[in-house]
Amino acid sequence: CWFGHSHLSNYTIQADVRGSTKRDKMPDIGLIAQGYALDLQGNSQRLQIRTWVTQLRMAKTIKFPWKPGVWYRMKFRAEVTQGKTVLRGKVWERGKAEPKAWTIEAIDDAPVTQGSPGLFGNAKDAELALDNISVVAND
Repeated sequence: CWFGHSHLSNYTIQADVRGSTKRDKMPDIGLIAQGYALDLQGNSQRLQIRTWVTQLRMAKTIKFPWKPGVWYRMKFRAEVTQGKTVLRGKVWERGKAEPKAWTIEAIDDAPVTQGSPGLFGNAKDAELALDNISVVAND
C-alpha cells in the first residue's frame, strides 16, 4: 500500500515488523520510500534495496539472517543529493539500541526523485505484522 502524496521526497519511513513461519517458510516484509524498496526477505534471509523487483539495475543485496516471531525495527531513508538518490536502510531487534551504522546502502545514479511512502509484504508463505509506522522529513 502507498500513502501520502506522490510528490514527496527526502524522507525516512520506519516501522516495526514481525514475520511468522508456516511449513518452514517466512514472508517478505518491506518499506517503500520515494519509489525504492527496502525488502527483508524471509526465505532467502537477505536484505535488499531496489527500485522495482523486475528491474534490479541498481539493487544492493546482503545476507541478513532474521528470526520468525521476533519484532524488528526497519528504517529506510531516501535522499536526493548532487543528482543522485542515496538510500540507506537499518534493521535491528525492537527494544535494542538503534545501531549507529546503516545496515545497507545504495546509490542510484539515475534517480527517482519523488514518490509516495508505503509498505509491502508477501504473505503467501506465512503471516506478517506491522506496527508503529512513521514517515518524517529528513533533517
